[in-house]
Amino acid sequence: MTGLDLVDLAASYGMTSVEFPLRMIPDHTEAGMDRFGELVKSKGMVFALDLPVLDVAQAQHELPLAKRAGAKVVRCMVSPFLEGARSKFIPDWNAHMRDMIAKLWAVKPLLDELDMLLAVENHQDVTSEDLLVLCQAGGSHVGVTLDVVNPLAVGQEPFEFAERIGPHIFNIHIKDYSIHRTDSGYQLARAGIGDGVIDWRRLLTHVRTVAPNALWHVELAALNVRHIRLYEDQWWHGYPPRDVRDTLSLWRYIEQHAKPTNAPWQTPWEQNASADECESYERNQLDRTVVYLKDELADLVSK
Repeated sequence: MTGLDLVDLAASYGMTSVEFPLRMIPDHTEAGMDRFGELVKSKGMVFALDLPVLDVAQAQHELPLAKRAGAKVVRCMVSPFLEGARSKFIPDWNAHMRDMIAKLWAVKPLLDELDMLLAVENHQDVTSEDLLVLCQAGGSHVGVTLDVVNPLAVGQEPFEFAERIGPHIFNIHIKDYSIHRTDSGYQLARAGIGDGVIDWRRLLTHVRTVAPNALWHVELAALNVRHIRLYEDQWWHGYPPRDVRDTLSLWRYIEQHAKPTNAPWQTPWEQNASADECESYERNQLDRTVVYLKDELADLVSK
């Protein structure tokens, strides 16, 4: 599937923005990006550029091209690591954060020149405190892509996370999980929007209030479960000390939303189902998600 296919798919559901990497656009020339921008605009949509872990050279090359296609918001990551398992991959997280801040300083002049917004995602690696540090370091053109349910991957309660970063939100990934307890912590399993743990009316009402210009994108979660092993000592080695009282809201959230022990959680992909079955599962989940957003949250998503 190319970016053009995704634009058509999003338009068929009545969506108003799309987010994906530049490599999904067939023609990367300036003329090609101009044509792509006109296509997106003709469908009443806007384009957001999706970058991986921030790389200065890549950003300097791709941001001007994305700007030609009308992009204002650019999503990026701090690391590719998942499940909050910082110490497993990065021995010194503070040094990694200093490196990220240096990258933000390097791209800041280009962001200012192009008047583009760099939105750093909480990609199951950064806490709300980390994001506030990066926003302060990067200035007014650096903010957050809020993946609504990913705070659970770093041991933080989703709504409190959203409250802390508030006006720094430039972009939002509407994603949900179900929670399944394990001896090591809990697993986060893919769920359709409205079928998981997020109180979407509460969350999106908050976002509308504190970040009214943020882009919203539906992101159905990965087909593989995420295991958050925060009952294991090693998991915490990647984090500064935390007062146990600051974690109470998380434990209440887990207690409220965790599924029964015997509840199924595997996706067709994890059950080695056929390609057709996996595709049907994904498309049906997307269909249900769009229906939920339009029926249950019409007053919010139509604004």
